[in-house]
Amino acid sequence: MLTLYWPSLSAALLAAHVLANVVWIGALLSETLLVGQAMWLSDPTEAATLARRVHTRLAIPAFLGSLAAGLARLWPARHLYAAMPWMYAKLGFAVAVIVLHHLIGARARRVAKGVVGAAEGTWVLGWLTFLAAAGAVLFAIAKSTP
Repeated sequence: MLTLYWPSLSAALLAAHVLANVVWIGALLSETLLVGQAMWLSDPTEAATLARRVHTRLAIPAFLGSLAAGLARLWPARHLYAAMPWMYAKLGFAVAVIVLHHLIGARARRVAKGVVGAAEGTWVLGWLTFLAAAGAVLFAIAKSTP
């Protein structure tokens, strides 16, 4: 007989948080690729419009899901997390990704409106997003490794 064990609420929230982060970071990196290549296309606004769709339909909902699941998990144990130094570093990297999220979305919006020059240097935002996400992951797993 097959027995199915459901995860605890804490484990389910952690899984939701991680999944939302995977979608969120993937969407942001996709946006930077689309916007970064826009200036090389015959219609740059088309690529930027697609990037805006990725932003509004994937990046924003995934960010909100990540935030909601993270806060739902963090809030009940906030006093415990406050005593963990790694959490401050993780949150610092997360704030960096949030700032980059807004910069990437604004860049895509400007290019979609025809300001093609705004596409220059978008690759840097992609790399910074990747590195900030990697930093958050590093500190998130550092707590559970010896």
